[in-house]
Amino acid sequence: MVHISPSASLVWLLAATAGVSEAKPFLPPGHHAPPNIANLLSASKRSVQNLIGRFYYGTEWGLTKPPPLPSKRDSSLPVGWEYYGCLTESKGQRLLQGFAFSSMSMSTDMCLNQCAKMGYKFGGTEAGDECFCGNEFLGSGGQVTGDGYCTELCFGESSATCGANWLLSMYSFNASAIPGCLPGYGVGPGIHETSGLPNITGNTVSSTSLMPTASVSISLTSTSIGTGVISTGTGVISTGTGVISTGTGVISTGTGVMSTSSVSMTGSTTSSPSPTSTLPTHEDQEDSSEWYVLGCAVDSATRILTGASKLTEQALTVDDCLTWCEDQGFSFAGVEYGAQCFCGNSVPTAITYNDTLCSMPCTGDATEMCGGEWGLDLFELVKGSSGCAAPTSSAGTTGTTSGVFIVKPTSAAGSGGASASPTASSTTSSPSSTSTQPSSTPDDHQVFAHFMVGNTYPYDQSKWAADVAAAAAQGIDGFALNMGSDSWQPPQVTNAYAAAEAAGNFKLFLSLDMTSLSCSSASDAQDLVNLVKTYASSSAQAKFEGQVLVSTFAGSDCTFGSGSSNAWQTQFVDALTQDGVDIFFVPSIFSDPSTFASTSWLDGELNWNSGWPMGGQDLTTASDVQYMSALGSKAYMPAISPFFFTHFGANSWNKNWLYRSDDWLYATRWEQVISMRSQVKMTEILTWNDYGESSYIGPIDGALPANSGQWVNGFDHTVLSTLTQYYSTAFKTGSYPDITKDQVLLWQRPHAADANCPNDPAGKPAGTENTDDNLYAIALMTAPGSVTLTAGSTSQTFQVPAGLNKLKIPSAPGAMGGSISRGGQVVASVESTGFDWTLTPELYNYNYFAISS
Repeated sequence: MVHISPSASLVWLLAATAGVSEAKPFLPPGHHAPPNIANLLSASKRSVQNLIGRFYYGTEWGLTKPPPLPSKRDSSLPVGWEYYGCLTESKGQRLLQGFAFSSMSMSTDMCLNQCAKMGYKFGGTEAGDECFCGNEFLGSGGQVTGDGYCTELCFGESSATCGANWLLSMYSFNASAIPGCLPGYGVGPGIHETSGLPNITGNTVSSTSLMPTASVSISLTSTSIGTGVISTGTGVISTGTGVISTGTGVISTGTGVMSTSSVSMTGSTTSSPSPTSTLPTHEDQEDSSEWYVLGCAVDSATRILTGASKLTEQALTVDDCLTWCEDQGFSFAGVEYGAQCFCGNSVPTAITYNDTLCSMPCTGDATEMCGGEWGLDLFELVKGSSGCAAPTSSAGTTGTTSGVFIVKPTSAAGSGGASASPTASSTTSSPSSTSTQPSSTPDDHQVFAHFMVGNTYPYDQSKWAADVAAAAAQGIDGFALNMGSDSWQPPQVTNAYAAAEAAGNFKLFLSLDMTSLSCSSASDAQDLVNLVKTYASSSAQAKFEGQVLVSTFAGSDCTFGSGSSNAWQTQFVDALTQDGVDIFFVPSIFSDPSTFASTSWLDGELNWNSGWPMGGQDLTTASDVQYMSALGSKAYMPAISPFFFTHFGANSWNKNWLYRSDDWLYATRWEQVISMRSQVKMTEILTWNDYGESSYIGPIDGALPANSGQWVNGFDHTVLSTLTQYYSTAFKTGSYPDITKDQVLLWQRPHAADANCPNDPAGKPAGTENTDDNLYAIALMTAPGSVTLTAGSTSQTFQVPAGLNKLKIPSAPGAMGGSISRGGQVVASVESTGFDWTLTPELYNYNYFAISS
């Protein structure tokens, strides 16, 4: 019989609970736990009994773990769901027996979204990674307990809880909570259109709601009149034949037919109930919801739809976008530039339509159109997948009936270009830099990079100076110094401040790593106070609104021995204030966002997990929207990261997983943050030098974590500096810089996602099913030209415009390369040396190999 000590048992149980194959309970300074156990490591509050309970489903309770969700799903909380309570599970059978699944990226939204799609009225999360759906409670369970018993962190949402062992965080569907299901709501949308107006482009009509008897002046350059009372020049439509139908702004064609090359309409009245619209409709085949096809709207940098967006979808279809927007609770959706999806709950009061702009095939289905460059195929929800009508008050007005009158040109396809024949195109580029300018505001914006002090043991001040200079050259304003408990780290922080002071144009602030630093006593709090005070007066100290900037990694459960959740306020913030140091505290604490507004010691929050997709889904701005809404007037700091892969096994630090870093993650995330710059004044790049997690953008230097050289050595990411400089300039100034040099950047993982390495002692990383086998490229073009990408023995050439273009081709065994040609001459090229993509690696390495011309 093998004896296992209690401490070893706890280590093993921690690993299993966190969803990894092996564990070490505490990480060395400078290395991060998985987000779903970061605060667990800093607090260690769960009992052994609670941990053990998870492994007795099959014997004591007769329950088994549900299977994984078979496909990737967007995960956004459907409208109409509300919290029911923390309920007990049934013994011997599940409380909810309609449908169940498990997922390593489980969140409340993911679970309820799936339950809603399948028509169930109850949904519950359990044990951190399990979801159950049903229409009734079965068995012996269903008793409501205190919410404090449902404490298991969701595996894919570290700021939320997903039940516990034998306890469900239960939610119920309430149809009356959906505006479209409330009494008095009609089935029509807030936007309507005329019909029978062929080939009109560029028409813009301001918001109005026309009375049945309203007069409308119509300026006509040509008319074709049947029996309707429309005269040439300025005519008046009266009630009768050719009447404007009541309250909707819809011209009934009746027996009067009008054709014109320019139309303007004015009018004013009060609103009235909406009749049936003459708009064409589109049925979303993914969930059977119905949408009005509004047409090809002329978009701009301020965006018609501003609720949420996905900007680089490489397998986008119209239905994908409509489903995603509906799942997130939006009533308007639009596709643009072949690969972009936008959502919103309102539209501007004046919209210009031009169907000729929407002629780009969808990246996921070349037989349908997904807008064009600044051409947005716009849709409005008629009836959601729940069967309830969409609300009718979302067209940029405050009323509850129709509010926007638009004269829309009829497309050749009869549906706003959504089903027209695709035009031939081989490029997968995004709009050029000159046509995607961010909104410009005069406010000061700052870019910081997360710096792991724990990797600087051999540094001296000159090494720090080199990093400071390299970062400053890329437009980075400063480092967030992630500091742990090693005795040698404070001297290194001192070296860092000295180097930054000497540079004169670079700032630093402390990011206290609470997975390493202690916070169990009052003396621990005083140690942190003293650390901040040591550097607060430095000329290199970063500040926000004149206050000393301070951050953390984790720490939501710190009480400093007081037993109070407000200890950060009383023993840290207030103590510093009493010592004359006024701080601006923006930690990353992995707490429920709903608590942010009421947490007095927070001046803002760093959304650590916003830098990567949490699971198999694509990166979105959903968590940004959630955090900003929860923070209210407090500051929001989004994260930006290029990659993530870590591969420490049982004999090391037990960190063996990857986050999906596909589809030009670094560029895509920058673009998302830039789109929010009117609301965001600071952003943090994760990271400058976290080699063990493959997220570094700085040079490979210092002390690499033990064994990490296996996936770090030779995998330099400094070529991303071009993108850092390009995007940081746009974030800080409001304008993208001119591209003055043709350049092609390439990156690719070294082996297939489904590779098998039986001799790798760390085992296969978690999350490999969430990555794709592609060679990714960005071409920076001073003028239009052709870009050729090569993967092994395969090559593909793209014709691309001036600006920043995103391209990809499937990976293939062999080297990789790329070139830019113009006028028959190669103007830039690069080919990998010492790199060959393979199907049969000896050891796992999901880091990216990056090169640039």
